[in-house]
Amino acid sequence: MTRKLSIAVFLLALAAGIMVVAPASYAVQTAPAAQEHGAMGGSTMGPMTPENRLKMLTEKLNLTDDQQTKLKPIIEDQSKQMKAIHEDTSLAPADKQAKMKELHESSIEKMNAILTPEQQTKWKQMRQEMMEKHKDMKGQGQMDHQ
Repeated sequence: MTRKLSIAVFLLALAAGIMVVAPASYAVQTAPAAQEHGAMGGSTMGPMTPENRLKMLTEKLNLTDDQQTKLKPIIEDQSKQMKAIHEDTSLAPADKQAKMKELHESSIEKMNAILTPEQQTKWKQMRQEMMEKHKDMKGQGQMDHQ
């Protein structure tokens, strides 16, 4: 159950494209190996800041300028809220997971209202692929620690 909870928390942040990073993570991401391979182990995009996330969505979904303008504050707000939840030491892990899930679902609804049906379908597929990729990586990590 704990493993499922951990996966769910990470997938929610990843599926949303938001990685809430602590200062120590920035040091790792700016290391030469991270720069060569990118923050996601092969991607050259770097950390998933709101700006990078919008850029990725723009490229993958062919967003119009109007869509970008409307999505930017949603993505920025979600990033701020995710960071606040992540840094809230008064919350138990289960409470953090629940809040992140609620925020993630709310953001998806807001973003879907801006996307065309075709873009929604493609974005859903992208999120599913990211979740599968994460499951594969998580499974390998679990095996390494056994």
